[in-house]
Amino acid sequence: MKEVEDMITSNRTSTDNKISGKTDFSNLISELTKIKNEGNSLYKEKKLDEAKKKYEEGLEKYGKESSLINKEKGNNEQCNEVLLLHKKILSNLALCYYKQGNYEKAIEYDLKIISEDPKFGKSIVRLFNSYSRTNKIQQAANYGDLFLELDQETRDKFKGTQGKVQAEKQKLKRILKEEKDKIKKEFAKYGIPALVLLLAILIFLLFRKK
Repeated sequence: MKEVEDMITSNRTSTDNKISGKTDFSNLISELTKIKNEGNSLYKEKKLDEAKKKYEEGLEKYGKESSLINKEKGNNEQCNEVLLLHKKILSNLALCYYKQGNYEKAIEYDLKIISEDPKFGKSIVRLFNSYSRTNKIQQAANYGDLFLELDQETRDKFKGTQGKVQAEKQKLKRILKEEKDKIKKEFAKYGIPALVLLLAILIFLLFRKK
């Protein structure tokens, strides 16, 4: 009897969603949650390649419904849960690539997250570290600045990052100063003699006309 009641309740919920013009994403939420948890278990077992495949499976399922999700996310509360699961799966996939040293791929996924949620701390910290490890100092400093703009509670979750940010900013400052000094030296070595030569030519041409 209870099974019949559950079936009736389930059908009623589905019907209500259709009447209100909203799609029922409960199955998708259940599937994405299951996939995320399975991927997390594989990650904890250090089976990163298998974890990546599981997370990618979640992204594929999300992708099939993405147009409908984007269409309804303003007036369907379930969409918020789907979007949160999608963000977590993307973040976990980026983490797998980061742990494997594939920083370019980690950057690719973290940038997708940042485009939707500019204040997502995990991605900002990972982007800072990924750019640092690939020696892209300017980009690292940029995301270091974004990290410093996060609220105190979020920054406290990433102890040690603030010191790294300051170190990276000092590194960038030193590199820029070295480049500036190099330009000055090159100008002193070649620029000034060239200007003197140009001036001499102009004077010669001027007196020659006279």
